[in-house]
Amino acid sequence: MTKTEAEPTASLRDHYQARFLAHGDHELATQMSRAGQRFRFEKLFEVGDLTNARVLDLGCGLGDMYPLLRERFPHVVYEGIDLVPEMAAHAAAKYPGIRFRAIDVLSEAVTDRFDYVLMSVVFNNALPDATEFLERVVERAFALAGKGLAFNFLSTYVNFRDAEMAYHDPARVFDFCIRRLSRKVVVQHHYERCDVAMFVYP
Repeated sequence: MTKTEAEPTASLRDHYQARFLAHGDHELATQMSRAGQRFRFEKLFEVGDLTNARVLDLGCGLGDMYPLLRERFPHVVYEGIDLVPEMAAHAAAKYPGIRFRAIDVLSEAVTDRFDYVLMSVVFNNALPDATEFLERVVERAFALAGKGLAFNFLSTYVNFRDAEMAYHDPARVFDFCIRRLSRKVVVQHHYERCDVAMFVYP
């Protein structure tokens, strides 16, 4: 892994370790409200029929997606991966029997394969070359997904900006997905708030 690749993940790990230390087992540790978190999770669930599917929650934080996903799809097989070891360990303790791992997918190999990979608010933090970081992670995630990938991000088409947040040009992200990943790409833009949900299928 190059220094350029290491910097964003190290920055994110440090940021969320500090938030977990400050907020503990609470949505604020993942920089979300409960309503905002649920809203985004449920949008990603629209990627396909997740009944009996093997689903990877990449950037799982404290595992908050799991109970909602299990409520909607009782027989789903869920797994969570996060950058922050403390968060992955806490999620594993909170949900015994569910597999949570601390992995940086840009520097560590994930040999498992899943039906669907879901990523919620993984790309919201301001970083140098934030969209390049998004593209690298999305490419790695898509390689793990046998049936579909779903992720969200904040659009550049907004009427306000928060200096601590990252905004991505949906046209650039769509172009990247259709050129590098698959021609089967669905974009939902500004379906509410300033969010974009993108679904990519093999």
